[in-house]
Amino acid sequence: MFQIGLNLFLTIVIFTQNNHAMEYRYHSYSEMTNILKNLSSQYPTKASLVEIGKSQGGKSLWAMALSAYSPNTHVLLRPEVKYIGNMHGNEVVGLEVLLYLIEYLLTSNDTQILQLMNSTRIWIMPSMNPDGLEQSQYGDCSSVTGRYTMNNIDLNRNFPDYYGSALSSSIQAQETSAVISWLTNVSFVLSANYHGGAFVINTPYDRYYVGRISTSDDDDIYQMIGHAYVNRIVQTNEYCLTEHSDTGYVVRGADWYEIVGGMQDYGYFNYGTIELTMEISCCKYPTSNTLVNYWTYNRDAMIEMLSQAQKGVKGLVLNEFLNPIPSTEIMINNRRPLVKVSELGEFWRILLPGTYILKVLYRSNLVYNQTITISNVLLPLNLTIIIPSAVYSLYNTTSTQMMSTLSSSSSSLNSLSHNSLFLLFSLVICLFIKSVN
Repeated sequence: MFQIGLNLFLTIVIFTQNNHAMEYRYHSYSEMTNILKNLSSQYPTKASLVEIGKSQGGKSLWAMALSAYSPNTHVLLRPEVKYIGNMHGNEVVGLEVLLYLIEYLLTSNDTQILQLMNSTRIWIMPSMNPDGLEQSQYGDCSSVTGRYTMNNIDLNRNFPDYYGSALSSSIQAQETSAVISWLTNVSFVLSANYHGGAFVINTPYDRYYVGRISTSDDDDIYQMIGHAYVNRIVQTNEYCLTEHSDTGYVVRGADWYEIVGGMQDYGYFNYGTIELTMEISCCKYPTSNTLVNYWTYNRDAMIEMLSQAQKGVKGLVLNEFLNPIPSTEIMINNRRPLVKVSELGEFWRILLPGTYILKVLYRSNLVYNQTITISNVLLPLNLTIIIPSAVYSLYNTTSTQMMSTLSSSSSSLNSLSHNSLFLLFSLVICLFIKSVN
């Protein structure tokens, strides 16, 4: 009785605070689609619904882009962040809390939300696996029914491994291909992937790439973001086992269990995106009366995490003509992976307060470095870096080919000199022998 009263109270509070209109129940794929279309029509200046691809079963993979202005286009130096849910079709809580989050971001007048919407473009994909969703079973906490795609592929084992290890399936799922294309076209700074079946925040690495090392170069950032999130949602642990309590519920993936082909390592290694996997419900498909609690527990944590994209350093890398420099990357100290500079010359790097060496690499060659100090935890350091074309053009393909040609010519000359010396030496020997005889 007490639990029912608490749920009712929370529902009333959230409704009155947020003008929440969406029902706290599970939504089918078609219902989700209608909600997304209605919201994008109702708020056209703040929401843009994008189909990033199709599922194996032909369903649209929807991603909603949200911002206070120009949600349908990239704005210079405005960071891009994304949340994905329902990658495994039977892990459904993530889908629902992401739907609620979309509505909340569009309707809330909270100062923090207004600031976030003014400074960031937020992408939300409620369901990456709509075919699996339709096969999943209400109330099923632990089975794998609905986990896979229509052609039986586990999407979180289907992304190319950075070091080329074989995946569990030789086929790349259509859903995987769609997300890979999305990542190629949008420079995401921060990302979270919502799962169910445990209560833990999972960070890279998802497997041991070198020896038994599971710690990435950005582990300090991952620990900060992960603990900031989990500290706000610890109440959900009352329904879970305490297997990760000794780590504060933040664990490096490989230390939990290894996987090959995970989405978070793919995004991190290839683009430098800070990627986390959020396991937020110990039951994969709990009863609908728990949804209001999951939303209440996760809402502020989800908002705070989105704001993490504003921490650290951002800026432009340009030449003396104020044009972007292609094939450019940013390295902080000696951390890897590097962050690719966008086609517009932009870069973003989440960092904790401290002093760092920022390096610019052109075609893997160091062309600039600068000591930076991050002191403001609320706003990023904003830089404009000018690199004269004379500095980086030394490493252009043409220049490299010329250097290679010169090196080849030098080698030929050296070979010729050696041959001449050998002939001269042979002649001297012959003359010496002749004089002796």
